Amino acid sequence: MMGVALLDTNVVFASASARDEYHDPASEIVHGIDHGDLPDAIVTDYVIAETLNLTRERLSPRAANQLLDRLIEGAHFEIVHTPKADFNAAQPIFRQHPALSFVDSTIVAFMGREEIVYLYSFDGDFDGIETLSRLDSAANPFD
Repeated sequence: MMGVALLDTNVVFASASARDEYHDPASEIVHGIDHGDLPDAIVTDYVIAETLNLTRERLSPRAANQLLDRLIEGAHFEIVHTPKADFNAAQPIFRQHPALSFVDSTIVAFMGREEIVYLYSFDGDFDGIETLSRLDSAANPFD
């Protein structure tokens, strides 16, 4: 069985926004996950909320609804609820890394607790976190 990777907001949003500068690589990542060519993707509830709000605000309510359906129905996407332990662990990460948003900090905490190494993201601010490896293209780290 192939391992898993986390998806950051910017990948999910860019896949839905044709105008986004990262649309093409994001679409390739999401397509690869959809078709089982890339690791199954975990998307946290914080990332879902951030992505849907951004999509509704910048694109349209219809686009946000379609994106939600795609994530819920996608066989290779798992939506997980961030436990209180990750919320608590995210606080010092957020304080120590000013470039990371609070949602980013919860991603780092979740990945640390679950011992997940790979994150699909276009956000270079994650590069300062030694415990994770950021992927910004449709590369399969388990190949």
